[in-house]
Amino acid sequence: MINVRDLGLQDFEKTWALQRDLLQQRAEDRISDQLLIVQHPEVYTTGRAFQAEHLLNTATAPVIPIERGGSITFHEPGQWVFYPIFKLEQERRDIRGFLTGLEQVMIDTLTDFGYPATRDARNTGVWISEKKVAAIGIAIRRWVTWHGMALNVSNTLALSQHIAPCGFDAQWVTSLARESGPQRPLPDPHLLKHRCIEHLKKWWEA
Repeated sequence: MINVRDLGLQDFEKTWALQRDLLQQRAEDRISDQLLIVQHPEVYTTGRAFQAEHLLNTATAPVIPIERGGSITFHEPGQWVFYPIFKLEQERRDIRGFLTGLEQVMIDTLTDFGYPATRDARNTGVWISEKKVAAIGIAIRRWVTWHGMALNVSNTLALSQHIAPCGFDAQWVTSLARESGPQRPLPDPHLLKHRCIEHLKKWWEA
């Protein structure tokens, strides 16, 4: 059973500390699987594959090195971040399969609202019209996952202009707001969030 916690707008480092605490508890089977949903004030995070040239000029927000895979990414209000603290039991110890599952959860959610979401065989994440709308980067400790996926909903994407997100030019990053219009209005945020949780539970609790 997944316990869902909606944290609202919360500092990245505070959420990071909470993830570490929950990871320890989950590894010791003191709690069930956890899902954190949060928005962060402006911040960049760098993963294990970070290359200095991916930070294009003077950072306009704090830069925090963390444990996840990938290079550099950004968080800002209006972007929703989902952190699954899930224990990978013996039969689910397939990291590529876990990442693919997260991608499919987001693809199914966006498809429900009329967005032509797809995956790219070469790059982890979710794409709309060949632009990245959701980034995914995880870490695993004691076979418990942490960090997760970030969906650009109504954020400005201002921070993306100062980096090469995971090595890509920032022009290849988009948001649901940018991909919306008269024929495809931006979904109600609460409904979008609820649908994502539904798809994630359907996948993970099957």
